[in-house]
Amino acid sequence: MNLAMRRAFSVLQMPNCELSDWLYCELGKNPVFEVTQSNTSQHFDWIQKKDSFYEYLAREIILHFPDHKEREIAYFIAGSLDAKGFLTLSHKTLCNILKISDFKLKNVLSTFHQIEPIGLGAESAREALLLQLAHQGRSKSSLYHLINKHFDDLLHNRLNLIAKEMHVSIKELQQLISHQLKALDPFPGCRFSSNTPQSIIPDLIIHQEDGYWKVAVPGDYLPQFHIDPHYIQFLKQSTPTREERDFIRRHLASGKWLIRTLDRRNKILMAIGCYVLKRQRSFLEGESAIPFPLKRAEAAVALELSTSTITRAIHRKYVETPRGLIQLNLFFPRAFKTKQEQISPQRAKTLIGRLIEKEEKQDPFSDQALSDHLRAHGIFCARRTVAKYRQELKISPKYRRKEWI
Repeated sequence: MNLAMRRAFSVLQMPNCELSDWLYCELGKNPVFEVTQSNTSQHFDWIQKKDSFYEYLAREIILHFPDHKEREIAYFIAGSLDAKGFLTLSHKTLCNILKISDFKLKNVLSTFHQIEPIGLGAESAREALLLQLAHQGRSKSSLYHLINKHFDDLLHNRLNLIAKEMHVSIKELQQLISHQLKALDPFPGCRFSSNTPQSIIPDLIIHQEDGYWKVAVPGDYLPQFHIDPHYIQFLKQSTPTREERDFIRRHLASGKWLIRTLDRRNKILMAIGCYVLKRQRSFLEGESAIPFPLKRAEAAVALELSTSTITRAIHRKYVETPRGLIQLNLFFPRAFKTKQEQISPQRAKTLIGRLIEKEEKQDPFSDQALSDHLRAHGIFCARRTVAKYRQELKISPKYRRKEWI
């Protein structure tokens, strides 16, 4: 996929609360936009709003990157980070998408790595820790050597082997881990996730009005804007310089892309809302206690969309119904096949929780190990799915569950 397609999929995947933050950022970067109304939802009146991860990064990028081209690269890098603050794309893929050299990417990343908390934009926990030590001027320390040369052994608690190769005692190694390593943060992006209860903004509304069912995609929570006509008039009536003309045309093209992308997002959500209404009438009208499980592949065929588009569109979104506020993907559950039957996601979560309860604290299960254990019992659950369910259970990753001493 090219850059425009990736960005369009990213917009489709955003729930309204994140989309609002992203839109304000985009509107601030493009001078051809004029904000006509900045709506603040009543849902936020009772809670102090925090900056989103991307919103924070966008502000820091402006401070760290005075060069326009490097700033655009940094914006794309920021959008490619996961919740831990790690890159989700390889350097080669980034170079291909952005059409830049590896040397240019490394220069931009070198500056990006100076953004607090140090370690953002790393490719792994190991690199994040090394970046933090280098930033502290400790690239020649014993701890740097430990992480750089023995990180895999450290994760597997092979302390005897590490102590032998580093020519230190077990006690010295344990002190290095407990006093210095634990002061570092292997997942710098996680500090932006908050456990503060957040109000939920619906991305779809299905309701009855005057005896008729209606579906709506609410926009009251998003900034209202349009392209300032003065820029278009300037191009037609004036004699701008080539630099002025290129500047305006570039931002006009970007603005029109944004409007088209938002319109497509709304049409896809509206189509999915109508499909849910059609297939879930008995549940919405109170005749059925639970919703009928819908298949994403069948919805994709009916709506002439790809299954991946359906999955992105329902991701982390909520629909307001007469039965209450419901997570949209609950209408499209993923069932896991076993040798004899299908099990629900809730059952899979229960099994994952039980496995973690019984694990060895000095050598806890990785997400892949949990997936392998489930597979051995005839339950086919991918590593990424295991990680997702572990996070929903509020269980830390292997690194944080590990007892080093």
